[in-house]
Order: sequence, then C-alpha cells, then structure tokens
Amino acid sequence: MKILKYVLLALTGIVALLVIAVVILIATFDPNKYKPELAAAVKDKTGRTLAIEGNLGVTIFPSIGIAVGKTSLSEANGTRIFARFDEARVSLALIPLFSRQVVVDRVTLSGLNADLIKHRDGTTNFDDLLGAPGGKARPQPKPGPRGEAVHLDIAGIDIRSSAVSWRDDSSGGRLKATIAEFSTGRIASGVPGKLSLAAKIEGTQPRTNLQIKLSSGYRLDFEKQKFGLSGIDLKLSDERNVAGTSLKGGIDIDLTPQSIQFDLALDRLNVDQVLGAEKGKAPAGSKAGAGAPAGGAEEPIDLSALKGLNLKGSLKIGEFVASNVKMEKLNVGVQAALGRVEVNPLTASLYQGNLVGSASVNANTQRFSLKGQLDGVAIGPLLRDALNNDLLEGRGNVALDLQTGGNTVSAMKKALAGSAKMTLRDGALKGINLEETIRKARALAGRRPAEEQKAERAERTDFTELGASFVIKNGVAHNDDLSAKSPLLRLAGSGDVDIGAGTIDYLAKVSVVGSSGGQGGKEAGDLRGVTVPVKITGTLDAPRFRADLRAAAGDAARDRADEKIKEEKEQLKERARDRLKGLFRR
Repeated sequence: MKILKYVLLALTGIVALLVIAVVILIATFDPNKYKPELAAAVKDKTGRTLAIEGNLGVTIFPSIGIAVGKTSLSEANGTRIFARFDEARVSLALIPLFSRQVVVDRVTLSGLNADLIKHRDGTTNFDDLLGAPGGKARPQPKPGPRGEAVHLDIAGIDIRSSAVSWRDDSSGGRLKATIAEFSTGRIASGVPGKLSLAAKIEGTQPRTNLQIKLSSGYRLDFEKQKFGLSGIDLKLSDERNVAGTSLKGGIDIDLTPQSIQFDLALDRLNVDQVLGAEKGKAPAGSKAGAGAPAGGAEEPIDLSALKGLNLKGSLKIGEFVASNVKMEKLNVGVQAALGRVEVNPLTASLYQGNLVGSASVNANTQRFSLKGQLDGVAIGPLLRDALNNDLLEGRGNVALDLQTGGNTVSAMKKALAGSAKMTLRDGALKGINLEETIRKARALAGRRPAEEQKAERAERTDFTELGASFVIKNGVAHNDDLSAKSPLLRLAGSGDVDIGAGTIDYLAKVSVVGSSGGQGGKEAGDLRGVTVPVKITGTLDAPRFRADLRAAAGDAARDRADEKIKEEKEQLKERARDRLKGLFRR
C-alpha cells in the first residue's frame, strides 16, 4: 500500500511539475521571436514575402490558438502585395483532438484585402497557392486511420471590413466584393444555425454596383455531404434599380451524388441589367442583330455546365425582363439531368395576355425547343420590345411550336424550324395606308410605273380581324394563308420572312369590297372589286412597300369595260326579246 501511496505522490508531483512548466512556458514564451523564421520558411516554400507587422499571440492549453495582427503576403517572386489583413484569430480545443474531433472557437477575420489577377496568358497570381502547373504542388491531406471521419465543430465565423478584387487583363473586366459583415452560428453536423451577410459588388464590363443583404437558416451534414438553406431572405439593389429585388425560399444540395432541389420566389429580375445590356442596343431581331457582330466572330454558346447539372425545383418571379420582353407572375418548373433541361410548367402574364407553355435544352446536342400558347396578347408592344418591329398591331392569340440548334445566336436563327399561328382583332398593318394607296390608282390610271415607298410611322391600315399561319424551315417562316378584313378592304397574301437574315419578301393582295365617305370615297368606291398587289421587301425593322398601281388601274379599266360590255349584251338581249314578243303577237 505504501508503494501505491508513493507512486501516487510521485505522479502528483510530476503532474504538478508539468503544470508549473506549462504555466512558465506560456508566461515566458514569445512567439514574436519566431517571425523571421516564419517569414523565411514562407519565402523558401512559396517565393512570397510574409510580413507580420502586428503582434503574434499563441495559446497552448486548454486550447491551441493563434492571434495575428497586421499581416501582408506578396505575390510570388515579387514585392506587390497579394493580400493583407488587420487581424485574424482562431483557436481549437486540445483534448477533443485525441478523439478526432476538431472543436474550434469562434473564427474572426477583419480588414482582409486580396487582389486576384488573371493575366493575358491565362495564368493567375494565385496559381502557386492552388498547386497549379508552374507552382509548387500542394500537399494532399492524408486519410485518417481506419477511414474514420474527422468531426468538425466551429462555434462560428465572423468576417468584417474585408474585400476581394478580381481583374481580368484579357477582357478588361474588374470586380470588387466588399464584405461589411459576414457572421454564422455554430457550424457542426446536424446542428441548425443562422447566417447573415452584408456586402457590395462593384465592377466594370459589365458595369455593376450591387448591394447585398442576406439572412438565412442553414443545416449541415458533413458525413452525408448534404447542405441546405431555409428561410432565405436575400435583398439586392443597385444604382440602376433603387427598388431592388428580394429572393425568398429554400435550397438543398447533395454532393453524393450531386443534386440540387429548390423552391424560390423572386419579386423582380431584369436579365438585361444583370448582363449589362445597354439601352438602345439593337435587339436580336433587328438588322444589327441578324448576323455576326461587326467586330468579328460571335461568342459561342457554352452549355457544358448543364451536362453535370442535376436539379429539380420551382421558381416564381413577380416581374421579369429578358431581351427587352416584359413578363409578370412568371412561374417556372425546372428539372435537369444528364445534360437535358426541361422547363414545365412555363406560365406568365405578358402584354395584357397570358402565356402557357414548356421549353427544353439539350446540352449534348445543342438543341432548343419551345411550345407556347399566348392568349389575349397585345401583339404590337410585344413585337416592338422583342424584335424592334412596328409592323403589326392588334390583340389576340399566338401559338408557337419551335425547335432550333447551334453554337451561336446566328446559327440558331438560321436553324429555326417549326410552326406559328396567330389570330388578331381590331388591329392595324403599320407603315402604309392601303386605302389611300388604292385611291391613287384612280388618279394615276396606269400612267406611271409602280413606285416603292418606305414604311411611314404615321401611316396605317386598320383591320377588324387578321389571321395567318407560318411553316418555319431553316430560319425562314413561310405563309400562304394571310386573311384580313376591314369595312372597306379584304387582304390576302403569301411570302417569306427570313428570321436568320432579318428580311421579308411578301406579296399582299388588297381588294376593295366597299366605299368610304369623305375625300376620295367616290373614287375608291369606283374601284370596288379591284385587287391591288402590294410587294413588301427589305428588312424587318425597315420594310419597303411597292403597290402596283398600274395593274390596279388596268384592272379597274378592264372591269369597267367588262361592265359596259355586259350592259350592252343585256340591252341586246332585251331588244331581241321585245322583237320576238312582237312577232308572236302578229
């Protein structure tokens, strides 16, 4: 028993001595003495200069911790500052490490500034830190014994007054993300938490000045590699949109296998502003957008990111703008797998009407398709916004069934195929007054050849109803059943609209079926039954009209001659009948 007593006393003494030694070590240890050795090691391993201007503090027990004051790191083999921060602090509990648990106290970082640069040759000023070619390989982490997972538990993260800049020397683009505050709750598997973010993104090409405020709940499962955000409340605003936009909903991400599920609601989104579309820029359907850019080849459409996408969810947007087309109450259901994206349902309110349809994208074959039914839509504002075209007005229905493919926008226009059908009421053909054109037929009487006239903004031909269907092949929409009616006129026609080239080649035939009062009313009435051919050519945004007035006047003259001959025949028949009656009476 005495031996046991002596052993316990000895152990107690040893522990006491160790505690005293640790206390003395902590009290007397000055990590700042090792700054030169630390800087030399960084220089030797990375070629970068590490400068620790502030104090370096270290704790050993009961937690291993480090606190670093003002510190900077240069670019590789240079003096230019790559990154700096004012203060960083982190510590982790010592005892849990023996059971492979990483328990970290709150991590704080303030005053971080980092400049990331992509050079013209495609390399960056941080390649060496990522183990990229040309830099020293980054050591790979070793697996734990018996494949045991390391359990991570962090009390929270705080980042304040920090910024990261990005510069692309090849494109001239610049971005700067400034974080005023980023804070999280506990980060541990199975433990729910909350995060908040206040930040700003500024940039050029495209010009950006975006304010971001985010709060959300989160849940993490490190073992199953599943992550989720719930109760998302994201607010975005910039100098071009003082009202801003907000996003609410939730999203779940599974990394094994990779999949995403979401249910999100956005109050407004202007894609043109996000992509930096300039005001006054010619839309896709205009002459300027019909072919490749004047400066050179078009940028290819890269769908490679869709090939590995696996997601399912719904997105609702209160106000939506894309390619200058405006929609409200947009509801989109999305499912993506194996490089194919299906959008169904696709519903929205637009231009006083409604859209119901579906769409798909196949990244493996670079194919696109769209089916849609537009009901009660004001076609004039839609055409002006979508195609910069002011040729038609009216309200009615449009049915679309379109397919295309290609690696550029121009290629997709030229490969467009499918069908389209529209029925409009109480509208107008803009750019020409066909009634006035027909009245001129009487005055010219075929004395001069047909004259070509440009579309005039103030001119229009009203109709009570209009219908047309199109068969689309290789980017050319062909129509041969145009039918339009007004109290004075009937309009028929056939021809082609080349969507790829942005041109039109169409022949309309205008027939007079009534007369109108006022100036020229009698002359137009005299042409009742006459058909006037009108040739429409040129570009979609600036069509030209050529009315064959000589043919119309000739038709009118022939019709009058035919009427005269018919009258004379009737008179001859009447006289012959009278003579026959006289002979029978005798």
